[in-house]
Amino acid sequence: MPKKVRHVPDLKRHHASCGLNYSLLLRMLKRFGQGSEMRFVLPFGGQDCFVHIRIKELGPYTGLCESQCSLSTGHKTWLPLPAFSVRMYHDMKLAEVTDETSNDFIRGAYPYPNPKMLQPNEREQLDQFLSEWLSYCLHYGRSDLSIYGIETNELSGTGY
Repeated sequence: MPKKVRHVPDLKRHHASCGLNYSLLLRMLKRFGQGSEMRFVLPFGGQDCFVHIRIKELGPYTGLCESQCSLSTGHKTWLPLPAFSVRMYHDMKLAEVTDETSNDFIRGAYPYPNPKMLQPNEREQLDQFLSEWLSYCLHYGRSDLSIYGIETNELSGTGY
């Protein structure tokens, strides 16, 4: 039986993905931002999804932003809506997914199989998904919420 090869992260590709995430977040701030918040609507699964991204911490070298989505109709969906905590590193111009709500650190590689059934390259997959999600938001996001009869201050009840 062949021995399983341990996953070794590709740092060049990972940093490229994190660099793309940082630039996409900056573009989104310019397009949808109002101070330290971004609010916009996305078509998602045949429904409208309200996205609220808030910069929770902002320092000279790092920042933390959190995103949350909710469906306009309030119905349950069979697909969980994306929610992220993203750590931004301003000096390196990188942004990566973090889990600031738990004590678990997202490691670069996991043994497989493991009790939580995390993929060996879980961190890389999360950062790649964030790149795809932010690109989707930039491409399909609509910032005019007035057509839904919603003032931007009405979205404060989305969990923050």
